[in-house]
Amino acid sequence: MALERTFSMIKPDATRRNLTGAITRMLEEAGLRVIASRRVWMSRREAEGFYA
Repeated sequence: MALERTFSMIKPDATRRNLTGAITRMLEEAGLRVIASRRVWMSRREAEGFYA
């Protein structure tokens, strides 16, 4: 079976509400495995480009 990868991002409002751990647990309970994690601060311009 081929390994598949996907990208997910936890948005700032979820981080402010301290939901990061709960979201990670939900992903793992769904059978997904987090292989990398990092916190990134985007400028407004970067964020607008990401969501465009």
